[in-house]
Amino acid sequence: MLKIICKKCSSNKVVKNGKVRSEQRYKCKECHHNFIIGDKREKLSASARALAILLYGRGKASYGFIAKLFKVSPVAVMKLIKREAEKMPEPEIDSSIKEVSFDEMWHFIEQKKTNYGSGGLWSAVEIEQSAGVLGIVLLKHS
Repeated sequence: MLKIICKKCSSNKVVKNGKVRSEQRYKCKECHHNFIIGDKREKLSASARALAILLYGRGKASYGFIAKLFKVSPVAVMKLIKREAEKMPEPEIDSSIKEVSFDEMWHFIEQKKTNYGSGGLWSAVEIEQSAGVLGIVLLKHS
Protein backbone atom coordinates (compact mmCIF):
# COMPACT_ATOMS: atom_id res chain seq x y z
CA MET A 1 0.00 0.00 0.00
CA LEU A 2 1.22 3.48 -0.89
CA LYS A 3 2.13 5.62 2.11
CA ILE A 4 0.84 9.19 1.59
CA ILE A 5 2.99 11.97 3.07
CA CYS A 6 2.05 15.66 3.29
CA LYS A 7 3.94 17.81 0.78
CA LYS A 8 4.14 20.73 3.21
CA CYS A 9 5.04 19.28 6.64
CA SER A 10 5.96 15.64 5.75
CA SER A 11 3.39 14.24 8.18
CA ASN A 12 1.82 10.85 7.46
CA LYS A 13 -1.51 11.83 9.08
CA VAL A 14 -3.48 12.51 5.89
CA VAL A 15 -7.07 11.77 4.87
CA LYS A 16 -8.88 11.78 1.55
CA ASN A 17 -10.55 15.11 0.84
CA GLY A 18 -12.60 14.80 -2.36
CA LYS A 19 -11.45 15.04 -5.95
CA VAL A 20 -10.15 17.89 -8.06
CA ARG A 21 -9.91 17.57 -11.87
CA SER A 22 -10.57 13.82 -11.49
CA GLU A 23 -7.56 13.46 -9.14
CA GLN A 24 -7.83 12.31 -5.52
CA ARG A 25 -7.16 15.18 -3.12
CA TYR A 26 -5.72 14.68 0.37
CA LYS A 27 -5.74 16.86 3.48
CA CYS A 28 -3.08 16.82 6.18
CA LYS A 29 -4.48 16.59 9.73
CA GLU A 30 -1.38 18.34 11.11
CA CYS A 31 -1.06 21.48 8.94
CA HIS A 32 -4.46 21.32 7.10
CA HIS A 33 -2.71 21.54 3.69
CA ASN A 34 -4.69 20.21 0.68
CA PHE A 35 -2.69 18.45 -2.04
CA ILE A 36 -2.78 15.79 -4.77
CA ILE A 37 -0.16 13.14 -5.49
CA GLY A 38 2.18 14.28 -8.24
CA ASP A 39 2.21 17.68 -9.90
CA LYS A 40 1.43 17.81 -13.59
CA ARG A 41 1.74 21.58 -13.89
CA GLU A 42 4.48 22.73 -16.20
CA LYS A 43 7.27 24.36 -14.22
CA LEU A 44 9.69 26.94 -15.56
CA SER A 45 13.29 25.83 -15.98
CA ALA A 46 16.06 27.68 -14.15
CA SER A 47 17.06 29.51 -17.34
CA ALA A 48 13.43 30.54 -18.03
CA ARG A 49 13.10 31.86 -14.44
CA ALA A 50 16.35 33.82 -14.84
CA LEU A 51 15.14 35.33 -18.12
CA ALA A 52 11.77 36.24 -16.57
CA ILE A 53 13.50 38.00 -13.66
CA LEU A 54 15.84 39.85 -16.02
CA LEU A 55 12.98 40.98 -18.26
CA TYR A 56 10.92 42.20 -15.34
CA GLY A 57 13.84 43.68 -13.39
CA ARG A 58 15.08 45.76 -16.30
CA GLY A 59 11.58 47.20 -16.76
CA LYS A 60 11.27 45.71 -20.21
CA ALA A 61 8.31 43.40 -19.63
CA SER A 62 5.14 43.20 -17.56
CA TYR A 63 3.79 40.15 -15.72
CA GLY A 64 1.31 39.65 -18.57
CA PHE A 65 3.97 39.70 -21.29
CA ILE A 66 6.22 37.26 -19.41
CA ALA A 67 3.21 35.00 -18.73
CA LYS A 68 2.37 34.85 -22.45
CA LEU A 69 6.02 34.24 -23.34
CA PHE A 70 6.30 31.20 -21.05
CA LYS A 71 2.65 30.08 -21.29
CA VAL A 72 1.92 30.48 -17.56
CA SER A 73 -0.47 32.72 -15.65
CA PRO A 74 0.43 36.31 -14.69
CA VAL A 75 -0.11 35.31 -11.03
CA ALA A 76 2.54 32.59 -11.39
CA VAL A 77 4.97 35.20 -12.73
CA MET A 78 4.12 37.59 -9.88
CA LYS A 79 4.75 34.85 -7.29
CA LEU A 80 8.05 33.93 -8.97
CA ILE A 81 9.26 37.55 -8.87
CA LYS A 82 8.18 37.96 -5.22
CA ARG A 83 9.87 34.69 -4.20
CA GLU A 84 13.14 35.68 -5.84
CA ALA A 85 12.97 39.23 -4.41
CA GLU A 86 12.65 37.85 -0.86
CA LYS A 87 15.91 35.91 -1.33
CA MET A 88 17.86 39.04 -2.23
CA PRO A 89 19.80 40.94 0.45
CA GLU A 90 18.85 44.45 1.50
CA PRO A 91 20.54 47.02 -0.73
CA GLU A 92 23.50 48.88 0.74
CA ILE A 93 23.32 52.64 0.33
CA ASP A 94 26.64 54.42 -0.01
CA SER A 95 27.08 57.03 2.73
CA SER A 96 28.61 59.45 0.23
CA ILE A 97 25.23 59.94 -1.49
CA LYS A 98 23.99 63.41 -0.66
CA GLU A 99 21.24 63.74 -3.24
CA VAL A 100 17.92 61.97 -3.62
CA SER A 101 15.42 62.40 -6.43
CA PHE A 102 11.87 61.17 -6.48
CA ASP A 103 9.04 61.06 -8.94
CA GLU A 104 5.31 60.63 -8.53
CA MET A 105 2.93 59.27 -11.11
CA TRP A 106 -0.81 59.79 -10.82
CA HIS A 107 -3.51 57.94 -12.74
CA PHE A 108 -6.99 59.37 -12.96
CA ILE A 109 -9.85 57.31 -14.31
CA GLU A 110 -12.40 59.98 -13.57
CA GLN A 111 -11.57 63.61 -12.94
CA LYS A 112 -11.44 64.42 -9.25
CA LYS A 113 -13.33 67.40 -7.90
CA THR A 114 -10.77 68.07 -5.13
CA ASN A 115 -7.13 67.24 -4.49
CA TYR A 116 -6.07 65.41 -1.34
CA GLY A 117 -2.67 64.67 0.14
CA SER A 118 0.29 65.33 -2.12
CA GLY A 119 -1.95 65.35 -5.20
CA GLY A 120 -2.25 69.14 -5.03
CA LEU A 121 0.03 71.78 -6.50
CA TRP A 122 3.36 72.56 -4.81
CA SER A 123 5.82 75.44 -5.11
CA ALA A 124 9.59 74.88 -4.98
CA VAL A 125 11.80 77.60 -3.48
CA GLU A 126 15.59 77.41 -3.76
CA ILE A 127 17.49 78.42 -0.63
CA GLU A 128 21.26 79.03 -0.58
CA GLN A 129 22.41 77.44 2.69
CA SER A 130 26.17 77.84 2.34
CA ALA A 131 28.78 77.81 -0.40
CA GLY A 132 28.17 74.89 -2.75
CA VAL A 133 25.10 73.56 -0.91
CA LEU A 134 21.61 74.11 -2.31
CA GLY A 135 18.39 73.38 -0.46
CA ILE A 136 14.90 73.19 -1.94
CA VAL A 137 11.80 73.74 0.18
CA LEU A 138 8.44 72.51 -1.08
CA LEU A 139 5.51 74.68 -0.12
CA LYS A 140 1.88 73.68 -0.54
CA HIS A 141 0.23 75.95 -3.13
CA SER A 142 -2.41 78.15 -1.56
